[in-house]
Amino acid sequence: MKNILFILTIAVLFISFSSASGCTDTPAENLTASELGSRFLEKADNIRDYTSKYSSDSDGQVIFDWKSPAEYRLEYLNKTYVAPGSFLCMNLTTAVSYDAGENVYIVQPEIRDLPQNDYQAMVREIVRDGDFSVTGTMKEDGRTLYGIEVITEPWSKKYTTYASSKIQAWIDPKSGLAWNITTFYPSDTVIHTIRYEHIETNTGIPESWFSFDPPPGSNPQCDSTGWNTLPEGIDLETVDPALMPGCRNCTEALMNSPVGGFNGRRFLVSTYSYEGADYKFVPDPAPSASVNYTFYSRNMSHGNVSYNIYRVAFLYDTKPLPMPENLSVTIEPREFTAEPGEEYTSVVTARLLPESEIPDNLWLYIHADVEGAPSAITDDWVRVAVNDGTPMSGAGLYHFYQSTGGYCERLLVVPRGGSGHAQFYIGTRELDTGIVTVNLTTMSCEMDHMPRGDDEWPPWPEGIRASVNPNRFLARGFANYYVDMSFSVDPSVEPGDYCFSAQLRTPMGGFDFAPFTLRVTK
Repeated sequence: MKNILFILTIAVLFISFSSASGCTDTPAENLTASELGSRFLEKADNIRDYTSKYSSDSDGQVIFDWKSPAEYRLEYLNKTYVAPGSFLCMNLTTAVSYDAGENVYIVQPEIRDLPQNDYQAMVREIVRDGDFSVTGTMKEDGRTLYGIEVITEPWSKKYTTYASSKIQAWIDPKSGLAWNITTFYPSDTVIHTIRYEHIETNTGIPESWFSFDPPPGSNPQCDSTGWNTLPEGIDLETVDPALMPGCRNCTEALMNSPVGGFNGRRFLVSTYSYEGADYKFVPDPAPSASVNYTFYSRNMSHGNVSYNIYRVAFLYDTKPLPMPENLSVTIEPREFTAEPGEEYTSVVTARLLPESEIPDNLWLYIHADVEGAPSAITDDWVRVAVNDGTPMSGAGLYHFYQSTGGYCERLLVVPRGGSGHAQFYIGTRELDTGIVTVNLTTMSCEMDHMPRGDDEWPPWPEGIRASVNPNRFLARGFANYYVDMSFSVDPSVEPGDYCFSAQLRTPMGGFDFAPFTLRVTK
């Protein structure tokens, strides 16, 4: 009897100790979907911010933060092809994507994909709709998680931005958080997994965390810049700094120094012509073509200008190559005396021996020595090709090196009664020496990609004044220009988004650009 009492006493003490110390877990409750949903949402609806770290099969390891009502920040830690430290952030007025590898950023009205990484919001929507089933329970890191599943066969985009047939998640009703999420399409094939490593809620994340402060040395990523990088092997000492691709501080020199560049039609030598009413094909006994090179003296003093023209391997190259024996290139006049404020056009002519060929898209490089003007920007490059009547001969001249441009910021936030500035980038290309114009017109903030008549554009908003400086200037080919777009807003203007389009015209082309958003705040 004493032994029995001793054993019972030890058992009671063991149970009491185990219960007090947490060595055993309370069994999971057998909750219905409705009960689970109510408990989960009761906690979830009290979450005002959270900071998290999760792993995704598409984005790698990510730090994702959210603050009510709609502020987001996502930082990539180890995503393939994305430099660590790159991030996206969006608050109630501005969205920014930052590339840590290039140290550049893009300011825009919104990043539509960013809220899609708020998987907590996705699961809350599933639970709130109540169409899920409970699949089981499990223990993970001291939490009792309930498995839920929603079927959207054959497929749906109700909860995901892509087609999905089934979504599974493990949720904690005590915290109102989801921890593991899997999507399927079709319902037996996994297409996306998210595994949270850490979540903290209601920590009081400051508003500044969702705003962007440009890191030291960073620059805006202007649209369309960077496509024509210097080829490998180019000696940087031989290329004028003002002609470096992507140069951000060269506009003033390009617009004020003596400058020269190629202009005119495509440099295409035709070896044939058509004659008579029946357009008979006739070989040209002396095939040739010409292109202009114009020098603008601007503020230089009286001095001599002389040209040298060479064949080179490619754009930006300055190393002379032998000219083909069947091709001769001349420039007239080759030398002249320049006076301030004048322009001088010389004609570059390529002559080809009959029934002969040259390498397709042969590059020519011109250099001018300008007496008394060491800052003159005169180097330029142009291609010459042959059209012998065969399909696509010389067609390469029509497909590459077109002028371009783009916004350096796609959004400008200005309070009522305030003003602001944003840059617009212009990249001139081959044969693009001449007058460039940039104008602003109104535009719908929603792109529909449909042709519009002149009377279908939104009217200019009252109380908003905009200008481009300079809006008309002399440019030369293969150069980068940054012009200033300025906006001022009267106090009477209603808060909201007002969109404009930049209209760019260069000697060799023109473009109308997607919306630039002026966001007026109170």
